[in-house]
Amino acid sequence: MKLRLLLRKVGFTQNIMSSLQTRKTTAFDFDFIYDLHRQTFYSYVEQTWGWKEEVQLNGMREDFDSLLFEIICYKEIDIGVISVIEQEDELFLNYIAIQPLHQNKGLGTQILDQLLEQAVVRGVPVKLSVMRVNPAKTLYERLGFRVVSSDENQFLMEWRNR
Repeated sequence: MKLRLLLRKVGFTQNIMSSLQTRKTTAFDFDFIYDLHRQTFYSYVEQTWGWKEEVQLNGMREDFDSLLFEIICYKEIDIGVISVIEQEDELFLNYIAIQPLHQNKGLGTQILDQLLEQAVVRGVPVKLSVMRVNPAKTLYERLGFRVVSSDENQFLMEWRNR
């Protein structure tokens, strides 16, 4: 099931803000998504593994071609992207990025809150992976995610309805 449908099931476009919504991606969105990836993740990837442009470009192209991505729009302007992999026993937040200009305004939190509401409706946990150097870990912890495993580069986090 597509993220748009997941979010609409819990009233995403009506309950958050009428100016915050998602839309399906098209082939024309790849450049926006990759540029956003570079803007938001370059420093974390560089610190963790070293940024290799060809590796990042090819990895994003592979993900874009094989996974569902949704563009996050605020007041009809593309400001971010989200990808959720829906499985029978969990929702996996595969990717989320918000343009730096629109960060720290609560928009990402609102989107994640709606995803968590959907997990409650379905009775499943939400999982994600975050690089150790990414300060978004603090946001995830504030929303109730807990570290369930880790390696030298990343944390696997899980949210369960408590």
